[in-house]
Parts: sequence; structure tokens; C-alpha cells
Amino acid sequence: MKKSLHFMLVALLTVFTSAVSAGERIGDFALIDNQGTQHHMAWYDDQNAIVILPQAVGATDTEALAAFQDLEAKFAEQGVVFFLMNPGIQTDRDSVSADIAALGVDFPVLMDDAQLATEALGITRLDEAVVYDPKSFEMIYRGPVDADLAATVQGLLDGTADSLITVATDGASIEYTGPGTESVPSYVADVAPVIQENCANCHREGGIAPFAMDSKLAMQGWSPMIREVVMTKRMPPGQIDNKASHAMKNEMNLTDAEMQTLVRWVNAGSPLDGDSDPLSGLVWSDTKWTVAEQLGEPDMIVQIPPQAVPATGVVDYRDIPIDLGLTEDRWVRASEVAPDQKEVLHHIITTVIPPGGGEDPQTAFINAINSLPEERAAAIRAEMFTAIAAGESPDIDKIFQENPDIDVGALLGGGDPDLGSIAGYAPGNSVQFNKEGVGGLLKAGTTVSLQMHYTTSGKEVTDATEIGVWFYDEGVIPEERMSGGVGNAFTIAIPPQSKDHEMQLVTHVREEADLYSLMPHMHFRGKRMKFIAKYPDGSEEVLLSVPDYDFNWQLAHEFAEPYRVPAGTQIIAVGAFDNSTQNSANPDPSIEVNWGEQSWEEMFMGFYSWKNVDQGGGED
Repeated sequence: MKKSLHFMLVALLTVFTSAVSAGERIGDFALIDNQGTQHHMAWYDDQNAIVILPQAVGATDTEALAAFQDLEAKFAEQGVVFFLMNPGIQTDRDSVSADIAALGVDFPVLMDDAQLATEALGITRLDEAVVYDPKSFEMIYRGPVDADLAATVQGLLDGTADSLITVATDGASIEYTGPGTESVPSYVADVAPVIQENCANCHREGGIAPFAMDSKLAMQGWSPMIREVVMTKRMPPGQIDNKASHAMKNEMNLTDAEMQTLVRWVNAGSPLDGDSDPLSGLVWSDTKWTVAEQLGEPDMIVQIPPQAVPATGVVDYRDIPIDLGLTEDRWVRASEVAPDQKEVLHHIITTVIPPGGGEDPQTAFINAINSLPEERAAAIRAEMFTAIAAGESPDIDKIFQENPDIDVGALLGGGDPDLGSIAGYAPGNSVQFNKEGVGGLLKAGTTVSLQMHYTTSGKEVTDATEIGVWFYDEGVIPEERMSGGVGNAFTIAIPPQSKDHEMQLVTHVREEADLYSLMPHMHFRGKRMKFIAKYPDGSEEVLLSVPDYDFNWQLAHEFAEPYRVPAGTQIIAVGAFDNSTQNSANPDPSIEVNWGEQSWEEMFMGFYSWKNVDQGGGED
């Protein structure tokens, strides 16, 4: 009775003091749930409401949960989404999953490990639910799971909920911890070091980011943007799910404490302290080659002929052959692409062509089929002939899936175990570096073929990108070779308006090997990708999860330490595409999308580097 009276008083006060106001603006945010799926609130802007109730292992308010289930049964078919949310009380997903299973519910549990979403929503007790409008990023209700909450949801459905309603509850309190809970983080001592370590290398004059964070005034000016990109996990780019993935040496995630430091500093008004400015005094190397810090300047610089890129329109892929001018065989230690016009250069795929040329892919594919046992080869040839005779394309994916002994990587990049490679380029991925004693051979007379993809930027530019190559000293032959694999799904058919079109492909590791890196590749509609190792004994484990794939950052994720897998291991890439209007990068959600090289078409690929353990003369 007391709560209901409080509700009416708050509602009346709101009518008189803020009749034209909407709810409390919380802003957008993204969290990963207990099953490893990322939920970005903006992705639900085609829904009418989101209802969230706190969860804690052994402490979830069961009365509130029962009422929450009743509301879900009433409203779920009306565009209302229901989540539980663990407010950083536990961070172990397995224990959270076991807890909700014991409670007999299967709601996704948003894992708010840094407590920042919970804090933004103003949730202080475990029986305190919120109603959030994903269209406006506003909170419309905070209070118990009762008739008042149901009325608020109905008001959103009817278009009459236009102000924040708060009702006090008396459940167990939520304790907030971490930087910024006791005092506002210091710009000099706390905030600037986080920016220096994680952001400033790109956000500086001449960096690849669109603005510089190189002073206290710049930080204040950009502070709302900083909060937004941290809360939505857009920055730092290329984040992995580090609660599920193996440790990666090039992981760019902020820690929970770093996120708390930045967001709580911004929430406090971005105050400045002290007379010094750590960011204004940062000094950056003026070399274009990052590898030079370890190996000195390149032994060879490959000058790519200047490429004119128009201001607008579609730029076809360009295939540029370059003779390296090698008069003697050389073993490669490292290579790096130094992009010139970063705003237009999307990627470079580099193919090394030995003297005499390489086998073209079509011939290599036919030869690979013919090398199979004749019974299988004959069946494949018959299947291909039937498809072609019917005016259809052969199902290449099916052929690879049913014949895993066809090496896709060898077809795409050659099968010579000694053949060296040279770095390609995509934003955030421009270096190929072998440890001492590992390398590949570039024979005298070798050429490279560069597949270059440009996108227009609104102004005409000329790109003069370079590639640096570092060799072992003459006469030095490294003992070991890198290898790897490529998974490629050639058959793609993504239905129009599909929000989560899932696919998977399998790549086989035939010999015992040390895995070094994993890289997903999709285009504009790529949404997520996860790599799972399936071992010969049938057991499985997640190697890497990229829950929010971003086409703008083509990153090869490198294991912190090489990870050994037995012969016969399968790497299963499981991913999904978002071909709906919810995907702001989607060129056209009304069409079916198929495989193709251009960015508005799609690819579904995994690139893997590994080194076979036994290199005693066998094929690598």
C-alpha cells in the first residue's frame, strides 16, 4: 500500500514539474551475456521496450523473478525483450548459468562486470527492475516488478509513457566497487595513463583515428564520445570476449577497472587536476616501420606504383604484379605494409609467385580432385557436370566439407613448404613477424601479386603505399617454417532482413601443430564469429570469440603463447550475419546476399597460422 501511494505521489509530481519531459536518458550500452552473446541496446531499436531485473548467484529475488516471468509471458510477443543482469556481483559465467538453471529460468543474463550499466540505470537493489526504451535510450521506470511496471510497459506500447517513474524497493543492496566509487578519478594520475596505454597511439596527430586525444582540453571536449564508445564496447576496436577466449598478445580490451576509471571520470564532469598534462608531452617514433624498433630499417622496400583513387563511386579490385628484383634466394624474417592513404586503402592481399609462376586456382582445384581416390573423384566430377549441365554452379562448399583432405589453403596460396610470404594489410593488421629461427624462402626471380581494395572518401587521392621486407643474413637458413590454413565458405545465401543468419565452416589441422593466430573475415553484414577447436577425442573448447565483429578492423588475433593441438584437430568457425535494418552498415537489407569480393557482397572466412611440430622433412 505504501509503495502504491509513493508511486502516485511521484507520478503526480512528474505531471506538474516535467509534463513535456521524457524518461531519464541513460544512453546506449552493450554487454555480453552468460552464454557469450553480445547484446547492444541499439540493436533492439525495432522493439518496444527492454525490461531488466538483477540476478545474483544464490541471492536473486525469487518473488521478483516469478513476477518477471509472468510479465514475459504477457508481453514477449508484443516487442518487449526481457533480460536478467548480474551487476558485477559474480563474473564467472558458468556459476551464473548454473544458478539460473537451478531457478528453472532461461533468460539471458547480461554480465555487467564493470557495474557501469547497472550504475547508469540507477539500480541499487536486487528486487529493482527497470524499463528501458531502446529507441530513445531512456529509462522509463525503476522499481518493483508489479502492476506499476506492467502499466509502464503498456504505456510504451500505447505511446503514452513519457516520463520517468521511480518507486522505492527494499530488497538486498548492491555494492559498487572499483575506481571512482570512493572519489572521482584523477585526470593526471588515473585517466591520462589509461589513454596513453590504450588510445593515444591512434588518437594523435598523424594517427589513424579521426581526432587526437593529446591534451586535457581535448579529453574534456571528447569526454561524451569517450563514455559512449566505452559503454558500447566500440572502442578500443577489435575487442574479443576475453572471458571465453584464450589469452591473446594483441588483445585491445580495456580492463573493468580502466572502464570504470574513464566512465566515472566523465560522469563526474571530466574534472581536471594538477598543473601537468601527461598527454601533451607524449613523443612518438617518426619511422613508418614498427618492425624497425626490433630489426632496424627494412632490407628491401617494395614501392607499389602510385594508385589514383576517385572521390566517389565503386573502385574495382586491382591486381598489381611486382617483380621483387631478387637476383639470389633470400629467407624472410619479417615484413610490414606502410599504408599511405589510410582513409581509402581498405586491404591488400599479397600472393607470392615463385619463378616460373604458380598454378592457377582452377587447375589446382581439378588436380586436387583428381588426386583423391578414383571412386570419390569420379563422384565429384559427375556431381559438378550435372550442376553445370543444369545451368547451376557446383556446390563447392559441399565438396570441401565432404572431402576434408582437399587443402583449401594450398589451393589459395600454393603448397611449397619453403615458400615465404609477405605481409598484407587491413586496418590494425599490417605486420608479419617470425621469431628467430623461423622463416620462408623468396627465390631469385620471385614476384608478388597484390590484390588491392580501395574505398572512396569524398576526395581524389593518390596512394603510394610501401612494403618493407627484412631478411635473414646471407647464408643463414632458418630451421623452421610457418604454415597455416584458410577456411572459406563459397556458398553464401543470407535472406533479406535476417538479423542473425548463422553459418559455420571447418578447417582441418592434419599434423600436430602450434597455433599462432586466428583471424575472422566477413564484410559489412558480418556480426560475430567464434573459433572452436574440436579434438580427435570429440572434446571441444573455444579458442577465440569475437562477439561484435567490425568490418573496419581486420585483426589477426595472436595467442599470447603458441597453443599446441593434436593431429586431426578441426577448427570450427561459427559466425553470423546481420542483414537487417538494425545493422547501420548494411548497404541494402532488402536483398539476398551472396558470396562476392566487393564489400556489399559477403565472405565467410577464417585465416589461421600454425607451425607443425614435426618438421623433419614432411610436408608442412
